[in-house]
Amino acid sequence: MNSHFELLLFALLALVFYSLLRLAFSKPSRSLGDDASPDLRFQGRFDHTFVGASEEQRKRDEAPVSDDLGRVRVVKFNFEHFDAVPGPVDPECFADELILELYDSVSDFRWTVSYVIATPKGISKRMDDEDWNFLYATEIFLVRRYDLELIRRAVYGRIKELHDSVALDPEQPPMRA
Repeated sequence: MNSHFELLLFALLALVFYSLLRLAFSKPSRSLGDDASPDLRFQGRFDHTFVGASEEQRKRDEAPVSDDLGRVRVVKFNFEHFDAVPGPVDPECFADELILELYDSVSDFRWTVSYVIATPKGISKRMDDEDWNFLYATEIFLVRRYDLELIRRAVYGRIKELHDSVALDPEQPPMRA
């Protein structure tokens, strides 16, 4: 009987020790009043710097502010697991989430959207790596290989398509019903 009690006490102490270690090494929690991004997956994804690049190169490599998107502007553009420039390690085998921050100048509203961008080989590899039987994504773009300009045009076309499907007065902010 005594050995069962000692085993239980040892297990309890190990659990407490593990919990204290997790607490000691965890990131500090944020209060609701913090101005930080509410979704930690997106935090820091737009901090890309182009070290050693000229000013002209930096301007070319940034997500363009497109005039043909109506009121909406793309203000930040990057992938979750790799930088848009230079792109993935293998341009013919990748699958990642493209994260964009959009801005409506009339309503002064910012929001984040994401799209899955992948090659067929990248989808297959990701499914094998994660041991998935299926993949579900509401907004997915399949490309033959990584081509940043092609991806920008496709994604910006989708944003324009969504924007055009919403009847908004170009001079007025959206109104709640």
